[in-house]
Amino acid sequence: MEPQEDCQSCPVRSAALFGEISPELVERVQSATQPLAHPAGEVLFEAGQRADAAFTLREGTVKLVRSQPGNRSQIVRLLVGGDLLGAEGLFGEPYQHTAIALTPVRLCRLPMALLELLRTEDPRFTDALLGRWRRALSEVETLAVELGTCKAEERLAAFFLHWQRKHDKHGDSVDWLPLPLSRTELGELLGLRVETVSRLMARWKREGLLKEAGGKIQLLDTATLHGTATDEGLCT
Repeated sequence: MEPQEDCQSCPVRSAALFGEISPELVERVQSATQPLAHPAGEVLFEAGQRADAAFTLREGTVKLVRSQPGNRSQIVRLLVGGDLLGAEGLFGEPYQHTAIALTPVRLCRLPMALLELLRTEDPRFTDALLGRWRRALSEVETLAVELGTCKAEERLAAFFLHWQRKHDKHGDSVDWLPLPLSRTELGELLGLRVETVSRLMARWKREGLLKEAGGKIQLLDTATLHGTATDEGLCT
């Protein structure tokens, strides 16, 4: 557990859910939030567990994983600073996915009682929550379409462009992007064999489309990647 921090000065507040409610209400509910820190690889919650809290991701990257038949798993979404996870409890649902820290992460735990209070006292919070819920579903549905309709090159290029936009949206530097995913995890996310991911990455580095170093990636030729991602007019 971390010491209590000032929600008003939180560096991801503008991107997080609390950025869309009044400063007065943020001040009132701050004492009910619980700052947490977890190392890479730690399970934050598991699918099927009672969703007694949601979490705002302040720093790091988290993957949401769904179990598949045959003891396999599927990464369905990657979360970065400012994203909300585990809000299913507001709709009477258990956690729908297992959340695993890909990097060391810092979060704020938001008890469901607190979120219910926000829904009651500030209608803008409900609108903001539903808006984020819709965007999250759209993100997952878009990935599902790409997995079913796009070639391997298109899937990987579309993911890199999406990853760049996601970090740019949260105000992070897009020069070097964190990429805390192994080739196996990239394959798991995109429905590709690890050999295919490795081959494409190696080829694109030789062709000068991207660089990779120390768990980070730099996109050097986004125009070519965008052309690759949209060859069939589907992977945008």
